[in-house]
Amino acid sequence: MRTPSVLIWAAIPLIVAAIGTTLGGRRVGLWAGLCALLAPGAAFSARIVSTDPPLLLFWSLALLAFLKLRAGASDRWLVVLAAGIGAGLLSKYAMVYFLGGLLIAVLMDRASRQTLRRPGVWVAIAGGLALLIPNLLWNIDHQLVTLRHTGENLADGERSFALDQALTQGLEFVAAQFGLAGPVVFGALVVAAAKARELTTDQRVLLAFSAPLFIAVTGVALVNGANGNWAAPGLIAAFVLAPLTLSGRTGRRWLAGGLAFGAVIQGGLLILDARADRWSLPGQPYESVMGWSALSDGVARQAGATGISTIVAERRGDVAQLTHGLRGQGLEVRAWPAPAAESPRDYFQMTQPLTDADGGPVLAVTECSDVARFRPGWRQVEQIATATVIAGPGATRTYSLIRLDQRIGPVERPPDCPGA
Repeated sequence: MRTPSVLIWAAIPLIVAAIGTTLGGRRVGLWAGLCALLAPGAAFSARIVSTDPPLLLFWSLALLAFLKLRAGASDRWLVVLAAGIGAGLLSKYAMVYFLGGLLIAVLMDRASRQTLRRPGVWVAIAGGLALLIPNLLWNIDHQLVTLRHTGENLADGERSFALDQALTQGLEFVAAQFGLAGPVVFGALVVAAAKARELTTDQRVLLAFSAPLFIAVTGVALVNGANGNWAAPGLIAAFVLAPLTLSGRTGRRWLAGGLAFGAVIQGGLLILDARADRWSLPGQPYESVMGWSALSDGVARQAGATGISTIVAERRGDVAQLTHGLRGQGLEVRAWPAPAAESPRDYFQMTQPLTDADGGPVLAVTECSDVARFRPGWRQVEQIATATVIAGPGATRTYSLIRLDQRIGPVERPPDCPGA
């Protein structure tokens, strides 16, 4: 299932190398490709399934196409530009930042302005945006659920502003960028941004597609916090900007050191992954990805023993894991529906909520052992088992398996666990 992420991350360094070659020749292209290949964040991103790998792939293609057109390449790159923008938007809405980078590049670079004077470039941009139309129509038909969810992620609820918390969140985000790109690559970006007036036009164009994005998301981090990957597209230009900025023998030594650091981190991840079930690490970083097969097996056994065919879980992650782990076993996995006055908060509440059409009994899977919170909605509430799964050395998760039958009124999500 994770193979696409690995294959995409095999392609991204090649495209980054092509960008570097377009701007600085083969030597710069080689260094840029290696910076992308050996970035600590590359190994992490290639190990999981997320929207970031396809976003970065199509962002890279769109940036390469624009730079080729800027250098006077043929109109065939217009197709690549349109495909990159359109597929990138379908991967993740963050692709819209590309248009912002394009605008900044046009404002500071004459060659970029000349490129946008070509009618075909505008047609390509419009064509790329047009690929998003089916998605927008789907959103309109579903009360703009995706746009609303994206906005909730950015707002993350109402928070009172505290200077110390804001600084901590901002520093955490910036530190994450040094970790994802590598200290040398991101350090080179910071140096380039600090002396922007001394840069070449090519360097400024790359800066336009990276620095503003990091600055904007850092602002979000200061106010509401931000995940380290929210500015990931800015890394593509940073991989190329680093070898363009760190020139000469000293610069190459810094780049080589950064690549060595990335190789060590990636090698360490391979070792840790292979021993995740044997090594106890601070913070238990592997706990969230272990033990799920055991949970699915335990739930399947109890469902079979009690003749229950409908499973309902509370947390989005639990619903996702059980949906995958119980596939093909004749069991229906459901999520508790959103409150009547609220819209669905995730994919599972929208596509597979527990409804009045689901007959009883139902097997509820929850980490909360308080069965009383289910009694207002069900006449028969009985905890039939507990499932304790091992999630690494010294790490366990315990679930209560609760039989619910004879529903009272419409299906409603139970109250939150006391003390949660």
